[in-house]
Amino acid sequence: MNDEALALPIGHAADTITAEPELPDYLVRHYAWAYLWPAAVWFFDHQPIINAILFGNYRRIMDATLRLMRPREAGRTLQIAGVYGELTPTLARNIDDLHMIDVAPVQIEAARRKLAAIGRDARLARMDAESLRYPDASFDTALMFLLLHELPADVRRRSLAEAVRVLRPGGHLVIAEYGEKRRHFLHRFAPMRWILEWAEPFLGAFWRESLVDVLRECAAQSGRKVELDCQVDVFGGFYRVARFRVA
Repeated sequence: MNDEALALPIGHAADTITAEPELPDYLVRHYAWAYLWPAAVWFFDHQPIINAILFGNYRRIMDATLRLMRPREAGRTLQIAGVYGELTPTLARNIDDLHMIDVAPVQIEAARRKLAAIGRDARLARMDAESLRYPDASFDTALMFLLLHELPADVRRRSLAEAVRVLRPGGHLVIAEYGEKRRHFLHRFAPMRWILEWAEPFLGAFWRESLVDVLRECAAQSGRKVELDCQVDVFGGFYRVARFRVA
C-alpha cells in the first residue's frame, strides 16, 4: 500500500487500511485502563483531568512543544500516537498537512471527534508506532508527545527508529517527555517515585536511559544521524521538550 492511499482526510483512513494492526500486548496488559476502555478515554480526555495528572503542566509542555515545532514551518507533520487534551486540535489549527496515527481505534475516534468539533481536518490512520506504513523520508516533522516512557525498551527503540526513518533529511523529531531522573525533587521523593513507576511500568527503565544516546543508536541502524537541536525544561526539569534534527 502506498503513501497516497494512507493520506486520506479524516473519516476515510479506516476504510482504506485493510491490514489492521493488532493491539500490542503491553498496551492491553498495562494500559487498557487508560487508553482502551471507552469510559476511561472519555474521562481522561477532559483538559482539567489530564492537566492534573501532569501536575498542572499540560499547557506548559504543549506550549514548549509548539514553540519547538514551529507549526507554520513544520511542513508535512506526523503525530505519532493520540494525545489527550488540546494538543491535536491545536496542531490541526496551525498545520495544514497534519497526519496522526494510533494503534487503538478508540484513540483514532477520540481524535476524530475533537477535530470535527473545531471544523478541522487531519489525516488519521491506524498504525503501530513501531511499524509505520509510510515510505522513507515522508515527513518534514514528527512528534512524540509523552509516548516513549509508556513503551517497553525494545518497542521504544523500534518506534524511535521508525520515526527517524520516515523523516526527510533536515527534518525534525520533537519529543515531549519526562526529564532525566534525579534533576527534580519529585525524583528524589521516594513515595511519589514509587507511585509514578507503579502507574507507569516502563518509566523506570526510561529514566535510566539517555534519550539522546538511544536515539542516535536507533538512527544509526538505518545510516541516519540525529543531533539535539534544542531542549526546553518544564517544571524544573521534571519534563522536557527536545527537538532533534535528522540527517
